[in-house]
Amino acid sequence: MPEVKCKNSKTCPAYNECRDSLASWIFLFIGLLATIAVRLVNLFLEFNPLWARIFWYTGIGGFFIYFLYKFRQDRNIQRELARRELSRKLSGDQEISLEDREFIKTILCKLKSSKDTINYFFIFLTSGLALILGIYLDFMR
Repeated sequence: MPEVKCKNSKTCPAYNECRDSLASWIFLFIGLLATIAVRLVNLFLEFNPLWARIFWYTGIGGFFIYFLYKFRQDRNIQRELARRELSRKLSGDQEISLEDREFIKTILCKLKSSKDTINYFFIFLTSGLALILGIYLDFMR
């Protein structure tokens, strides 16, 4: 499919093609907050057990919400892939309809999204910081 080039991006037919929805950004934010909260539990166990519990429930609740959202998104894609029989169509010489092509473009847009990269980096960074802080508090202080 040829690339669409437009002078005014807001009126361009491809404007929303690979844009992330507001809901997906909200759920990413919930996941990032949960990541921070869970990393703060051990730190606050030292100083204020009540806050440690609050962070634990916030983190676990946030992860529950975030991963429920991600599970639903992935399940919807899996069901649609099965319904369309795209694996069979792609492995054979069957023609792929315009509707199937649009669905494949949607999946590719989701894979190109920077949200998962942000999430992975954030989890990696906060886990490293929590590990360093934990080692310091447990063994070096």
